[in-house]
Amino acid sequence: MKTFVNIIMMLFCITAFSQEQKVDYKKIDNDIVQATYYFADNNVIVEREGFFNKEGKLHSTWISYDVNGNKTVIANYKNGKKDGVWTYFKNDKINIVTYKENKIINVEEKALVVN
Repeated sequence: MKTFVNIIMMLFCITAFSQEQKVDYKKIDNDIVQATYYFADNNVIVEREGFFNKEGKLHSTWISYDVNGNKTVIANYKNGKKDGVWTYFKNDKINIVTYKENKIINVEEKALVVN
């Protein structure tokens, strides 16, 4: 009985503290849907945004942000696969990774210079 009560309490705690993530969808045309995801704890700040094709696969450019609105990743997909240049922004550097059908083709690291 004690185990059962502990399980019920644990489930209650999990559901009490879980938050739903707000997502907005906007149909661009018959083949493309734009999606905007917001941080779960603040449904005003955008976490990531991008596009889905008519099959529901990630497609075209996706951009991820931190809570301050700074870009963290600019990614490219083609029919659900990583394809093209991905740019990762870190504190003082930028990593540029080129993909072709989910396979890494090239990796570069550049110093981030702020004037």
